[in-house]
Amino acid sequence: MSYFKKIFTIIFELQIIRQDMSVIYLLLTLSILVAIIFFIAFIVSVKNGQYDDSYTPSVRMLFDDELVKEDNINN
Repeated sequence: MSYFKKIFTIIFELQIIRQDMSVIYLLLTLSILVAIIFFIAFIVSVKNGQYDDSYTPSVRMLFDDELVKEDNINN
């Protein structure tokens, strides 16, 4: 095998390894980007009151109050 064939083979093998690693870098970048997008959407929805409970305060008066028993230590 000639010298140039050996060099070409080595370079070609290194390019295959780099292509495999580029997929990992791409997937890592995309997953971080998606996580940031979901985090921003969550923050915006919290600031807009998406998770505020507007139903419970209106029906709270309809619930029966539980009797609170006070334990008298002095008895």
